[in-house]
Parts: sequence; structure tokens; C-alpha cells
Amino acid sequence: MATPVFGSPIKKFFGEQASLTTTASHLLFKPGYHEVKLYSSSQFRIGIAPRLASVKLFAGSTYTDYTSQAIDRDDTTHVPLDAMTTAKKLYLGTTDPVRGFYFNLDGTNKNANAATLDWEYMYDISGPRYFTLTGTVSGALTVGETITGSVSGATGVAVYDDGSTYLVVKTVTGQFALGENAAGASQACNTLTAIADTQPGTGYFTDVASDSDGTDSGGATLAVDGLYSFTLPAVARGALAAASGSQLYWYRFTPSTTLSATVDLIDIIPACDTVNYGYMEAGMEYQPALNLAQCGAFEFDHASTGTVDITWIQH
Repeated sequence: MATPVFGSPIKKFFGEQASLTTTASHLLFKPGYHEVKLYSSSQFRIGIAPRLASVKLFAGSTYTDYTSQAIDRDDTTHVPLDAMTTAKKLYLGTTDPVRGFYFNLDGTNKNANAATLDWEYMYDISGPRYFTLTGTVSGALTVGETITGSVSGATGVAVYDDGSTYLVVKTVTGQFALGENAAGASQACNTLTAIADTQPGTGYFTDVASDSDGTDSGGATLAVDGLYSFTLPAVARGALAAASGSQLYWYRFTPSTTLSATVDLIDIIPACDTVNYGYMEAGMEYQPALNLAQCGAFEFDHASTGTVDITWIQH
């Protein structure tokens, strides 16, 4: 819920400015502040982005938490992606769906290796009545298609298959049987050898669509500050068992090849779900209370150029 400010005396001000152009700019909320005052002599537009609530770097079998470093607006702390390999993934959990993330990079410690980022979003997460069917997968099954037991007649909905030895299903009616085939429209998991409950909190990820890398320079990703954007996905909400107990919307990326020896992400800023920003009229002063539990950043835009005076208010 939002931080209450009514009847709470003001403790501190902090002022800064944002220079606006026709390219949207991204600004994290100032940590420790509860309200903000905004003023510009010309009309501008503004969106409020969800909060980045979890940042976890997965390496092998461990998750390292870098949430505070990603959102503290402190240039002396950072999320280290030093020599990040294809075996590592950076998980980002937000309070609501987003269409991308803006990266502020260290001025010196950035990537120079030719590489791209493979971005995925979590489209499903296991809960009660998810089952793992072990057998021989004949080919890729379609997520969401109906799976039917060849002998039992049980049905389920395909969630994920590894292309080789197992299939995960949900919304099961009836009971699948050992030795039968679990068949979809054209592919199947044949001759089932095991049927087991799927571990709750297992996330299933797939590629984002229409992604655009604003951090790319000369074929090297994470080389300049910029927005990595994609089509707003139908991302699922849940608590990833291995990474976090928080109910969040999850995204992750891994590089196509090893990054430079030292790569420091100073800020990671969630983007709004839409560019249909609100209108702020010229010469008007706005002073909203901030929903710090659910929101974490502003996204500004301007029809030409302008400056927004920003005063953060602490209670």
C-alpha cells in the first residue's frame, strides 16, 4: 500500500532537474522520499512505472541478490555482470508487467564484446495439480494444447516439455497411467515411466517479442545507457521457489557470448507498460504522494524539449 503522508510533518527536501526531449527519459524514485513536486514551464508527459522488487544473478546453482544495488541511485554501488557467460542469468522481478528496462551503465565499466541479450519472460509457474510426465518426447508440444492419455483418457493442458524426456501438464482431469502415451495434436510424451507432482514455484520462460536493444553500440550490448524494450508480454505472477518468495512478474536475460571482464549496471529502471503517458500542463505544479510499495520510477516525455524541476519530499 502507499506510504501515508497526511498529518506527517515534512522532514527534508531534495531537488533535481530532468531535461526532456522527444525520447523518453527514465528516473528511479529517490530512496527514502514519500512525495514529489513537479513543475515545468512547458507541457510534458509522465508515466509511473512498477517497482523493481527483486534482482537475482543466477550462476550455476546459486542466486545472488543485487536488488538494493539496482535501485539505490548510488553510483558507488552496482550490479556486477563481470565476464557474464551464457550459463548465467539475471532475474528481474517487478510488481506489475513492464515493456522493458532502462540500464544506466558505469562510464568506464561496460561491455565491449560483440554480444546480444536473450530476454525471456515467465509465462507460467507451477502450483497445485501440476504434474511432470516422464517418457520419450517425440517433438515440441504446443503450450496450452490439450494432452490426452491414450489408455486412461485423462486430459491436461501442456505447460512445458524439455524436448526429450518429460512433459509438464496442468488442469488435469482424470489420472494419467504408466505405460501409456500422453498425446497432443501432433506430438506426444510416449510410454510414461513416471508421473509426479511438479515442484511448486517452478517458473517457465519463453522469449519476448519485438525486442529492441537501446544499449547496443556497434554490435555490443550493454555498451551505452539505454532502454531494452519489447512487446508487453502476457507475463505470469508468482514466487519463484529458488530465487524469491515474493509474488512478482519475472523476466530474465543471458548474453549470447561472454561479456567484458568488468561490466557494472548502476541502475536498472523498469519501463511503463504503455507509452500513453499522462499529460502535465505548462506552468502547473503537481505534488503527488508516491505508492512506494507498487511503483518505483517515472518515465518522462516531451513534444520537443523542456526541463522539469523535481523536488522530492521526505516525511
